Amino acid sequence: MTDTRTRDAAEPAAQPVDAPSYGAGELAYALSLAEGPARAQAEKVLQVKPGFVTDQTAALGASSLVARGELTVDGDVLEPRGGIRLLIVAIQTAVRWTEIAMMNEGDVEAAVYLQTPELSVLLSPAAMSTWTMVVRAPAYTDAHFLARLVTDNAARHPLGTAYFGTEVLGSPKHHLFVRPSAEPDPFGRRWDLADAEAPGDGRTDDVGDAALLDRLAAFTVLPAA
Repeated sequence: MTDTRTRDAAEPAAQPVDAPSYGAGELAYALSLAEGPARAQAEKVLQVKPGFVTDQTAALGASSLVARGELTVDGDVLEPRGGIRLLIVAIQTAVRWTEIAMMNEGDVEAAVYLQTPELSVLLSPAAMSTWTMVVRAPAYTDAHFLARLVTDNAARHPLGTAYFGTEVLGSPKHHLFVRPSAEPDPFGRRWDLADAEAPGDGRTDDVGDAALLDRLAAFTVLPAA
């Protein structure tokens, strides 16, 4: 059984390494290696413009990755290593895609979370058309990872609201809103949750970290193989 004690939501849930960043051409190279529905879904959630991924942009991205040491040349074969290898695997094998928006005092911070059976990565847009990637630590669940995003954002923005929109291929998109509860609690954080697919308005107000983790676990569960 997953341990959902309150303290767990605040524990580190990402790999303890620097988050690599990838430019538009480098992302185009990773996308060019995917095919079919997986590639189409990745391009949709990453808001890649139609026609952007071409042989030319992929080649430019590959050249940049070679210069950075994340692609090595073995004869006629390019071998990915490091972060780009994980990004390629995530794009090719993702089975759940979750769009994230942290809505804070008139500003919105966006990200995309890709889940595979073995790997989950968070991609966040950064300056100059780059994407920063954070890999979920294997010791932690997807629910812990997303809960950490919520709690960190709430610490910086007490009035902020976190939005999650998640989907798997062939299934409807589901939506979840999380915000800090208006009721203070000296013993820990409290949350108001709204599930757009639940009967009525789907609200569950003033719940603790354990309930937040349970909701996120159900929200991010992967389909059976």
